[in-house]
Amino acid sequence: MIRFQRPQLPPSAVIDNYLGLSREARWFSNGGPCSQLLAERLGERVGAFCTPVASGTLGLMAALTALLGDRTEGIALMPAFTFIATPQAAVWAGLRPLLLDSDPAHWHLDPAGLEATLAKGGEARVAIAVSAFGTPPPAAVRERWEAACQAAGVPLIVDSAAAFGAVADDGVPTGAQGDVEVVSFHATKPFAIGEGGAVFTRHRELHEQIERQINFGFWPDHLVASGRGLNAKMSELHAATALAVLDEYDSVLKRRRAAAADLRARVEAPVTWQRESERSTWQFAPLLFADEGRREQALANCADAVETRVYYRPVGQLIPDQVDVTEGGTPNAEDLHRRLLCLPMANDLSADEVATIATAVGA
Repeated sequence: MIRFQRPQLPPSAVIDNYLGLSREARWFSNGGPCSQLLAERLGERVGAFCTPVASGTLGLMAALTALLGDRTEGIALMPAFTFIATPQAAVWAGLRPLLLDSDPAHWHLDPAGLEATLAKGGEARVAIAVSAFGTPPPAAVRERWEAACQAAGVPLIVDSAAAFGAVADDGVPTGAQGDVEVVSFHATKPFAIGEGGAVFTRHRELHEQIERQINFGFWPDHLVASGRGLNAKMSELHAATALAVLDEYDSVLKRRRAAAADLRARVEAPVTWQRESERSTWQFAPLLFADEGRREQALANCADAVETRVYYRPVGQLIPDQVDVTEGGTPNAEDLHRRLLCLPMANDLSADEVATIATAVGA
């Protein structure tokens, strides 16, 4: 059985080389030397301020409270086609998610739906777009998201959990989209450190707010704190691991993209690959069948040889009592769920494994 994912951490000696900075300083959390160095290196790579955090979900929560303050009642606009952490962060912040549909051409939040919803006015406090499957949205799509939110006076967060290292077709790197962009470094992500993430913004004042939010909401004098503050700081051990990952990350992405290109060349079944996926980080390999029946046949073919997943189930089906759905529903998100199949990916996926996967899905 070819596992769906098989995370790979850097050698312990390389991690410990960075952790030596923390041992020398005897400083293991609260923005120690590894965390500070990681924030600097990630920020330089993206061209934005960076705050390392203990998880991507905590990063979303901190971003929401930094943008909106303690009074966060109202609506959070987001796609139905996303992982459940996206609406959960909004619910935690006191917001009611309103689920919008995706565009079947690229699988991201439909900009026309976002524009129409914002034009109606109402109680929208924030929009959360998603870089589906670690693939950056086409630049024209991102620009429409940003323009619509700016016109409505609504901040835009981009949940790019799996997309760190991807660069859009206009050269904008993941981390520089929207008002805030959040990434995950969970063990299942291409940038894998176990647990962790980062929050990026190009706005200094907002960055300072996020830094306060992840430290219980304390201001620098520790005399005043936010009511919705979090302990979302990244530990020095995780930051040391992230620094070691970062050293070799470009080669990791190169190997994953090469394996994905090989897979795409070998799969002869009538399938559609995500638009701009050549720019993806390839957390796994999602492909879209012409109909549900063919997807089900591929699932059956893979059952004994290849571990697969069927992301994403629209979140309105998972937590129906905690979300609202846009008028007309989200038929594209539901159709994508019925026809998508996600195939394995790993840093060391071999050519023989790629061939086995391609054969199983119908080469």
